[in-house]
Amino acid sequence: MTKEVYFSLNDCNLSYGKKKIFEKISFSLHENDKIALIGKNGVGKSSLLKIIAGNLSSDSGEIWLSQRIKVGFLNQSLSDKNHLKINDTLLNLIESKEQEYFVDQVCGELKIDKTQNINELSGGMHRKFNLASIIITNPDLLLLDEPTNHLDIESIKWLENYLKFSFRGSFLVISHNRSFLKKTTNKVFWVDRKKIRVSPKGFSDFEEWSKSLIEQERRELENKKKILNEEMEWLAKGVTARRKRNVRRKNNILIFKNDYENQRSEFLKSITRTNINISERDNFGPNILVNCYKVNKGFDSDKLQKTIISDFSYRFVRGEKVGIIGKNGSGKSTFLKMINDPTLVDEGSIKIKKNIEISYFDQSGIQLNNTKNIKENMIPSGGDYINVGEKKVHICGYLKNFLFDPKGLDQQVGMLSGGEKNRLALAKILADPKDLLLLDEPTNDLDIETIDILVDFIKEFKGCVIVTSHDFDFLNKTVDKFLLLDGKGKISKTLNCEDIFFKNVEKKRSNQKILENLKSKNIKPESLEKKIKKILKKIEIKEQYISNLSIQLEQKNKYNNFDYQNNEEIINEIKLAQDDLTNLENEWQNLEEEKLIKGL
Repeated sequence: MTKEVYFSLNDCNLSYGKKKIFEKISFSLHENDKIALIGKNGVGKSSLLKIIAGNLSSDSGEIWLSQRIKVGFLNQSLSDKNHLKINDTLLNLIESKEQEYFVDQVCGELKIDKTQNINELSGGMHRKFNLASIIITNPDLLLLDEPTNHLDIESIKWLENYLKFSFRGSFLVISHNRSFLKKTTNKVFWVDRKKIRVSPKGFSDFEEWSKSLIEQERRELENKKKILNEEMEWLAKGVTARRKRNVRRKNNILIFKNDYENQRSEFLKSITRTNINISERDNFGPNILVNCYKVNKGFDSDKLQKTIISDFSYRFVRGEKVGIIGKNGSGKSTFLKMINDPTLVDEGSIKIKKNIEISYFDQSGIQLNNTKNIKENMIPSGGDYINVGEKKVHICGYLKNFLFDPKGLDQQVGMLSGGEKNRLALAKILADPKDLLLLDEPTNDLDIETIDILVDFIKEFKGCVIVTSHDFDFLNKTVDKFLLLDGKGKISKTLNCEDIFFKNVEKKRSNQKILENLKSKNIKPESLEKKIKKILKKIEIKEQYISNLSIQLEQKNKYNNFDYQNNEEIINEIKLAQDDLTNLENEWQNLEEEKLIKGL
């Protein structure tokens, strides 16, 4: 059965100034396409989504979008903040009153407080709001530009399940999150050297597929090189008697040579991988770098006083790689800011070892001057060399390691993409890493290759690293312990963050682990374990009940041929069931905490 075409692009060209982004690219989007849009920062991935959404015009080419479909576009930037309430804003986006239940459902899943004003939201909560405002409109085609940025792991898991099981349309997604792409996509668009390569399989097969393409291209270049060497050898002989007769052959050889060198140069550039040599520092001193003692931190608002850190004590030591995890709004960024600036502590103290230097990367990157070019931002004092550790390195060679073209260092920073700016900010920090490295969501807007660079750097770094991230793959590769912020002041030390966030969506698996642990400790399941098992069963039944009601209502709403009053009963029933489910989950979590306290 032929799938419906949603969008098509034919011979599209796009340039920014003198820089060519696309050259005669062509592709189509069909129903049920779940596409991962892959490529290095700056190759035009976000621009491509803007073209599809109608927010950007190509220089040339034919563009067709089906008039039947509705497009939802989530871009990298946050929407303008205003003083409107979330609930009022979201309700204005839906077409009928009966869809209110879906607004409640999405906000409940994403833990969005609908009573808040939009201008009161943190970066993470604002991202959730933007995502919710797109999803509730029920688009046929979703364009998602880094949708997991600023989201906590629990919300990412929900989005994965929504795209995989609930969303019935097509989507095109840009993301650095490997795990997310593997679980949600069935096709890959690889933007490479101004073209698009299409894989009919999902991202889970991307690495093997891309390696085969690269190897094939490598063999083709080797064959071309052999032919060129033979031709150049003939040309070097310079047989005078045959010169006129072979003028055309000589010209063809020169054209072939130029094409080969350009292709080879672009190929080598495309497979370039960063290799940063980290110089040893002699001034680490004793192992303890940061001493946190009975730290307290809170915020006052018009509504209430919120405590995010209460009576926290911890010592960060040299060589330690610590991940700061927690839901949006739990205080992760604030935690890093206090270490960078201990005067922000309300009570208690944070003491930094004397002579210890800190490198701090916040969510927006370090302050880059958008009016100056790349080189001027890296070397404000001028010149061509930058200090990397204890060595002087030419700026072209250093930034080439971070995938910046040496010919483009005069480009104004304000013209860079969000990912390129973050990459430049990281390059500036990593050129001279200090004893203590604070990284707040460093993977946001970065391409996968650059994240690999950062992973390798952190692994080799000899100082202390404290990093916040919602990218579990990244954390799993870089940190050796976690500090979990619950948003109510408590900070727990743990070696594993996966179960903490995923237990609500993997209850059966969690319960099985509980039983296995009890058996391994030769502890017979007692009344507490029975309570947990019983509550998990209730949760499972309640979830199934809500699912059945939602399917029933969705089927009725399929053709929009009913009014709210006729369905008010079932909508109210869904809301009541969701409240019951929340109470059950809270009860279950309390039992789990009680179990941990008792050492079971």
